Formats: sequence, structure tokens, C-alpha cells
Amino acid sequence: KDIDMDGAPPVWIHVGDDLAYDVGGSASCGAKTILLDLDDEYHQTAKLRFPPYNNIPAWNTASNDEIAHRKAMNDEAESMVDKRVSRLSMLPDAIAEILNNE
Repeated sequence: KDIDMDGAPPVWIHVGDDLAYDVGGSASCGAKTILLDLDDEYHQTAKLRFPPYNNIPAWNTASNDEIAHRKAMNDEAESMVDKRVSRLSMLPDAIAEILNNE
């Protein structure tokens, strides 16, 4: 195993706004995860991408089965979030907490 200059193993921290792919995918590969879950006012949070919070746009090409599968992937990845931030300004503290095992 690789170690850093302090003798500690390296830490992979993945930051993303997608529960299924950013959090679920990276956590399953051993990363610590930070979900960028923006405040609701920005309409960019993962939970707002699916009904009942949001109507699926008319241009969407995903089938109802695909949407349901993606929602299930998001629900499963929810438990894999190590830290959650609602603004990018919160990111340095979240990283420090992970590195300090908080």
C-alpha cells in the first residue's frame, strides 16, 4: 500500500452532485465521498431530479423503468455519503473533517 509523507495511507475524496454515480460509484471503489447537495433554491439537488419533486421534462428519453432504477440507485447511495455540503464554501471544512476522521 502506498503511504504519504506522514506515514498515513492516501485518502481518495470524491466530490460530486450525483448520488448514484458520484457517491455510489466512487464509494464502491473505496473513496470517501462528499455530496454537493445545493440549497433547494438552486433546483440542482439530486432529490429534486425525480418525481414527486420534479416533473420529468418532455425532452427526456429515459423510460419509466430507467428513471425508477436511477431513483433506486440514488436511494442506495444515500447511505454512502460521508459528508454533505450545500455550498462550495463548505468544501474545505468537509475535506478537513474527513482527513481528521471526524
